[in-house]
Amino acid sequence: MNYNKILVGEVIHKRVFPIQHKLNYNVFAVMIDCDNLNETLKKSKIFSYNKFNLFSIFDRDHGDDASIGTFLEKIRDNIITKNPIKRFSMIAYPRILGYVFNPITVYIGFNKNDLIEVMVYEVNNTFGQRVIYVIPVNDNLKKTIYQKCEKKLFISPFNGDNGIYSFHITDSDEIFNMGINLQVDNKPILKASFTSKKVNLSDKELIRSLKNNAFLTFKVILAIHLEAIKLLFKGLRLKKKPVAPKSQIFYFNETNIIK
Repeated sequence: MNYNKILVGEVIHKRVFPIQHKLNYNVFAVMIDCDNLNETLKKSKIFSYNKFNLFSIFDRDHGDDASIGTFLEKIRDNIITKNPIKRFSMIAYPRILGYVFNPITVYIGFNKNDLIEVMVYEVNNTFGQRVIYVIPVNDNLKKTIYQKCEKKLFISPFNGDNGIYSFHITDSDEIFNMGINLQVDNKPILKASFTSKKVNLSDKELIRSLKNNAFLTFKVILAIHLEAIKLLFKGLRLKKKPVAPKSQIFYFNETNIIK
């Protein structure tokens, strides 16, 4: 089975409190089988692993300073799941001519039956800080997976570092959809979503996606800063950036998971 895909879709950010604001833009991401990352990208002339190319994935952009494979082995060894994890897929924006910013990278741990056992959410802010939320899946037979966890990292200067994230994930042969909601003191603050269709990863489809999203990285960064400017004009006040948490990886289980 071909686990390597391009995800072509749309990102929507909607702020609902204390003021309302909406932002949406078209993007594409890649979904790659991490167990064969090096071998998979060797087949491409324009997509490389840890080497400069038109498209690339670098270890240093992800995880905890180890290789992506070593990082995921650590996750596999330290999380309790109902069934053993057979493989991981990674969903991220690739570097384009060496440039990338991933607000979130998602790793999905599948069992031997290709059912999801664990979700890993790698969250970055524009200050160069990163935290990773590792959450086992309680019921992988449902079409959509719902999860919650405590927010651990300062992301936006308009929000503090507190709150509760709610994630919902739908993954099938044809689509990948993800939603993230933020609540603070039981009030909805922010809703974000990525809805996409899958196409097989190939040089031809990468070029097609690039033509439609030629400035992907700059679009993401520009959208973040333009949103901030608009929110300032709407009267939303900035919050001081706190010190980042000492722990980079947060594991959730039956004792600390939010249901």
